[in-house]
Amino acid sequence: MSFTIFSFITAFIFSTFILVSVHLLRKNPSFIRKFGVKSVLIGYLLCLLRMLFTPEFSFTRTIELPKLVNGFYEKVYIEPIYVMSKETSYFSLFLGVWCSASLLLVIIFAVQYGLYLLRISRYSTCTSERIERILSQVQSEYPRRIKAEAFICPETAVPMGIGLWKKRILLPYGKFSDQELYYIIKHEYTHFYNRDLTVKFLVIVFCCIFWWNPAAYLLLRDISQILEIKCDLAATQNFSHRKKEEYLGIILNLLKDQGNGPQFKIIGALGMIKLRNNKSLVERFQVVMKPPQSVHKWVLPVIVTLYLIAFGMSYMAVIQPIYYPQETDIVSGDGTAEYVIESFIVKTINGDYILHSPGEKPYKIKEETAEVFISMGIDCREELIE
Repeated sequence: MSFTIFSFITAFIFSTFILVSVHLLRKNPSFIRKFGVKSVLIGYLLCLLRMLFTPEFSFTRTIELPKLVNGFYEKVYIEPIYVMSKETSYFSLFLGVWCSASLLLVIIFAVQYGLYLLRISRYSTCTSERIERILSQVQSEYPRRIKAEAFICPETAVPMGIGLWKKRILLPYGKFSDQELYYIIKHEYTHFYNRDLTVKFLVIVFCCIFWWNPAAYLLLRDISQILEIKCDLAATQNFSHRKKEEYLGIILNLLKDQGNGPQFKIIGALGMIKLRNNKSLVERFQVVMKPPQSVHKWVLPVIVTLYLIAFGMSYMAVIQPIYYPQETDIVSGDGTAEYVIESFIVKTINGDYILHSPGEKPYKIKEETAEVFISMGIDCREELIE
């Protein structure tokens, strides 16, 4: 098992293609109704895993595209460039910028989230017996009890759940009936119960690492909507038609009040209302009122099996360049054809390696690249000191 630039590029192409395909399929209103929310969520998570795990195995076959790949490989990986008088390559430069920026973004996110937790902790006493009673009622409705606390946070205009370990439900300041508080707390508690915040955190960290990939932000936007739909379905699965209408009415009221309240946005939190997006809201309402009850038990296993087959097949091949040394035919004394490699490498007195090829300008290559060429039969000559 090895990790190369081409195994990474292959993983990038595959995961981006699948991610965009799932996104386009999900935009069809009937897709979730027919195949369920979990099928979309699993597809996204497999794309995330494929992008993070990019090895090339012993059974992986190479797809040789010399005309298409060689130019890119030579320009990005072989030809040297100079940054602050130091020799490097475009790939090494990109790798350095990528790692530095990723580390910085992860640190910024961690620090910001830690500051959010400290900022809201001062409101932890802003609760009441009524809030505690409704939270306890919601907890009793689930087979597994999760430790959580709920309190009023005047800095937010919408309810939200926050915390991977110490779970907190933030309630906006306002007058809510017991029934309204029940729907709000049940929604946020369902997020905790389904471990939705863990999924959201993984996607955010993924975006911090692959900040240069536009598809990562598409994934982040989609995953937020999918998690909200998944939570709505789980929270209202035993509701009557009237209770579903009341539940959706709470969302509309919160949306109406959102513009008048404080805009305290916490990256990594999940809540009933996140964006003023009519299409997203309509999609959630349609799914709640007409849940995908027609999804058969065999649908999800079949879709997961197809995902896993595609996931496994993505490791079967990798795109790589192939170099053929320039050759000419000569005829020996006995009339047999022989091949002579015309390219050659010159090792300068400074230890640099210069590749000379017919019809091309000589250019400097790395020592490891020169060793590969020499192993292929290209002659290496040392520069003489005059």
